[in-house]
Amino acid sequence: MSGQTPVFDWHETLWERLQQLRRTGRLPHALLLAGLPGVGKLQLANRLAAQLLCREPGSLGACGECQACHLLDAGSHPDIRRTTPEGESRVIRIDSVRALTEFIGMKSQYGGYKIAIIHPADRMNRNAANSLLKTLEEPPEKVLLILVADRASLLPATIRSRCQQMAVAAPSREQAVSWLEAQAPELAAQAALLLPFAGGAPLRALRDAEQGVPEKLERLASQLGDTASGRLGAVDAAASWPKEDQALLLELLTYLVQQLVRNDGDGTVLTPPVHLPSRPDPLMLHGYVDYLYRTRGLSDRSLNPQLAAEDLFVRWVRLNRQAGTVRASSA
Repeated sequence: MSGQTPVFDWHETLWERLQQLRRTGRLPHALLLAGLPGVGKLQLANRLAAQLLCREPGSLGACGECQACHLLDAGSHPDIRRTTPEGESRVIRIDSVRALTEFIGMKSQYGGYKIAIIHPADRMNRNAANSLLKTLEEPPEKVLLILVADRASLLPATIRSRCQQMAVAAPSREQAVSWLEAQAPELAAQAALLLPFAGGAPLRALRDAEQGVPEKLERLASQLGDTASGRLGAVDAAASWPKEDQALLLELLTYLVQQLVRNDGDGTVLTPPVHLPSRPDPLMLHGYVDYLYRTRGLSDRSLNPQLAAEDLFVRWVRLNRQAGTVRASSA
C-alpha cells in the first residue's frame, strides 16, 4: 500500500460521501466496502487509509510526501494493519483476527487513527467472524475497520449490521473503456471484450486479458459447439483444462450458457459465437445453469478436478442430444 494510491473516476461520488463524513467527524468505526471483484474496492480502502494517516491530507487523498506517506510506501507504518488469508489458505482464520484485535487495542504510535483492513472479509470463517464481532461491539476510539468484500451476503448479519455499508459499483462502459485505454493501450481492446464477463469491472477485465482469458473463452465456445455436435468427446474436452483452470472453466461456462439463455439458445450472436446443431430448450439451459451454480458452490470442497470437468461436458453433451431428439421428433 502506498501514500499515493490509484484514483478511479467511478469512485468519486462515493469518495465525496466519505469526505463529507470525514469533514464532519462522522466517520464510522467500521466500513464495509462491497462490490464485484475488479471495481477497485481495495484501492478505495487504501486511498482512505492513506488520507487518514497522512500529515498533510488534501481533498483527493494523501499528500504522498510526508513522513507518514513515506512509511506507507515502505510498508512500515505502525498504525495500519492488513488481514488476508495466509499462505495457501483461502480463508481468514481466528488467529489472524485475534492478532488484528490485539493491534487495534494498542495506542496509536502517531496519535491519530489506527486502521485495519480485512480483505477479503467474506473469507473469514465463522470463528474469525465471531471474534471480530466482539471488537465491532465495543470499538476503541480513533479506530477504523475497513472490511472489503466481493459478496457481503456471506458475512454474518451481525457483522453487517455493525458496519456502515457502502456499495462500490462498476463504472459505465464508457468509463471502463476509457480507463482501459489509458492504463493498457495494447490490451484495451481484448479487455473491453471481457467487460460483460467481468460484470463491467475494468480491473478484473484487464487482469483476465493479461492472463489469456480471451483465448480460453474462445476455446471453450468452440468446445461447446464441437461436443454438442459430436466432433469432440466430453472426456477429451475436459482433459484440455488443467487443474489450475477448473474454477475459471466453471466461470466461463456459466457465462456462455447464461448468454445462450438470454439469446434464446442462439449462440451465433454471441462473442465469441457458440455454433450448436440445434437450439436447446430454454428450460434445459436454465436447468444446466442451476447445475453450474451448484457446482460452483462446491468448488471449495475436495472435488476431483478431472472428474468434475468431465461431468460438466458430459451433462452438456446430454443436454444437446436431448435437444436434437426433440427437434427430430417434431420435424
